[in-house]
Amino acid sequence: MRKTLRDVAEYLKEIMVPVTQEDYEIDPAYTNAFAEEDIRKGVLAFRGFLVQLFDALYAKGDAYDTGKKVPHEFENRISLSVYYPFLHNVSTMLMNMGYHGIPDKDAQFLASGNALFNKKLSVAKNLECLRFLADCGICIDGIDLHDKKQNLPGTRTVKISYPDDPAMLTGLKVMAIAETDHGTLVNQDVFLRCDYRVLKKDEPDVFSIVKDTVRPLSPEVQAFVLELHERYTGMGLDCAVEVKGFHIYIKYRYRRKDLWGINASLNNGYHINVKPKKTQEYTGIIKTFAPVLQDLIAKGYGCGRKREIGRCDGGCRGLRIPLDDSILDLRDDIITWFDREVSCLQNR
Repeated sequence: MRKTLRDVAEYLKEIMVPVTQEDYEIDPAYTNAFAEEDIRKGVLAFRGFLVQLFDALYAKGDAYDTGKKVPHEFENRISLSVYYPFLHNVSTMLMNMGYHGIPDKDAQFLASGNALFNKKLSVAKNLECLRFLADCGICIDGIDLHDKKQNLPGTRTVKISYPDDPAMLTGLKVMAIAETDHGTLVNQDVFLRCDYRVLKKDEPDVFSIVKDTVRPLSPEVQAFVLELHERYTGMGLDCAVEVKGFHIYIKYRYRRKDLWGINASLNNGYHINVKPKKTQEYTGIIKTFAPVLQDLIAKGYGCGRKREIGRCDGGCRGLRIPLDDSILDLRDDIITWFDREVSCLQNR
């Protein structure tokens, strides 16, 4: 079943990086125009604005949900431009405001020219996005938000302000720069997640990222995931984080080969995926596992077509275990399973 725009709003609000009270040191790449304390306050205000935006999108999502395409059943990465064009257009316009906007000396507004608009969209579509942002509290002076016949490319100056908290404009600008100029192939979509960690001078602690990622889960499941993280990083596995298309994938690897990982995605929710390599070496132990795990391991993974299933069954992504309370009944078997895999790989 296709996820609605309201589902997207709820999910994006869920995966936003949590508020921090830490006075983190900021990379000098971002401190040319603003003081560090102003950036931290601005990012906090911008996060608050995004919460308001997602709430508005949830409340009014049905009216804007004009997308027709449905992602593949097992797809984790979701492109807003393909599946949810309205939110993509709003996000692009918001980033344009921040990236191209020039702050006044008191940082009370951003001044922008026609770079604010999406040239691929009609005047009506541009104005629709601007009206939505205006409903979220952004004031836009210099154009008529209801005149569909105006010449938007000929606009000289537009003033963007946010009376509820002008500090938000600083956060908007900094996060737009982070997304546009400093995004990487494995850490995308920092803007709508308000991932302040990319602004840090020092690399963020992976444990804190894992903790933030599983925050929406029950306390017991969170504790189990963190136990797994500490256990297997302690046994020498590398932990790498990728964010692509709002899919958060935290993978645990032995010599660059993925063994298991934590996934959060709009399409498939939260789950652990496993890519065992040595199950044939401990078949006796597998027979002691809960039947659900035995069946999962027996199913195998890899391309469904190559496994003679004749269709895609998501096998290329590994064996999937839902990250809900049902996993707690399997915890001992999962630890035994992963321990045995690591032992076999290390003794190879």
